[in-house]
Amino acid sequence: MILSTIASHSSLQILLGAKKEGFKTRLYVSPKRRLFYSSLPVVDELLVTDDMSAILSDDGIVVPHGSFVAYLGLEAIENAKAKFFGNRRFLKWETTFELQDRALDRAGIPRVGVVEPEDVKPDELYFVRIEGPRGGSGHFIARGSELEERLSTVDDPYRVERFIPGVYIYVHFFYSPVLERLELIGVDERVLIADGNARWPVKPLPYTIAGNRAVVLRESLLPQLYDYGKAFVEAMRELEPPGVIGPFALHFAYDGSFRAIGIASRIDGGSNADHWYSELYWGERLSMGRRIARELKLAEDEDRLEEVVT
Repeated sequence: MILSTIASHSSLQILLGAKKEGFKTRLYVSPKRRLFYSSLPVVDELLVTDDMSAILSDDGIVVPHGSFVAYLGLEAIENAKAKFFGNRRFLKWETTFELQDRALDRAGIPRVGVVEPEDVKPDELYFVRIEGPRGGSGHFIARGSELEERLSTVDDPYRVERFIPGVYIYVHFFYSPVLERLELIGVDERVLIADGNARWPVKPLPYTIAGNRAVVLRESLLPQLYDYGKAFVEAMRELEPPGVIGPFALHFAYDGSFRAIGIASRIDGGSNADHWYSELYWGERLSMGRRIARELKLAEDEDRLEEVVT
């Protein structure tokens, strides 16, 4: 069996995990990125192309990640001939505020407050979030008195949220249809270009994500997060049958209480950090990429691939 993906986002751990579980790998890469990816022994077959839509006809099993919707579009993914690991129809649920809110509300997971224009107060801080998975690009914090001017230059769909002066964490889960088990794989925080404001406060820096750091949460917080993950899986089983297959992430602001700020409906880039919670389930550390490959291996061994591939 060949596992295929696009050279971006979390492809490195997908490739490495596939090789560790005994699969062949195929990687679609743009010419400008060829040099780096061609140097990696974990790539068995490198397809250099400017047209990433070629993967939609792949004859292996395609493992999607956070760049797929941007490169290919939702309609093309849902109508593709290729077999995808996971529920390909689940991918769209992270792309709009409406769908994210619907999923979180069905699961009973509290969300950060959304502020309507008439409720904005001049002296309070607000977070403006741009719609869709964008790596933080375009997000900003502003006082209410600044919002009208700042928003006049925003062309993409956005919403104004109450700013929560706490910590922001991204929780990575894996739901296994084969084992009928939800696994908490890890937690990360984002390294932002804006973090440089603390060292060089000359002008506001963007909230674009530059990397990820693994976080080990206080253990007493884990049961509540696991409950949220379980509730989300159950909600998606109703909203988008057959529901979640494999990786997803819930994004939270925490100031003593958890409030969701978004979701990832595929392998999240924060899983690239070095997480150890998988050892609690497997007795060894599995990256999310390897956990995907392990699920495929289990399904193949039990002749149940149709349960994890769409």
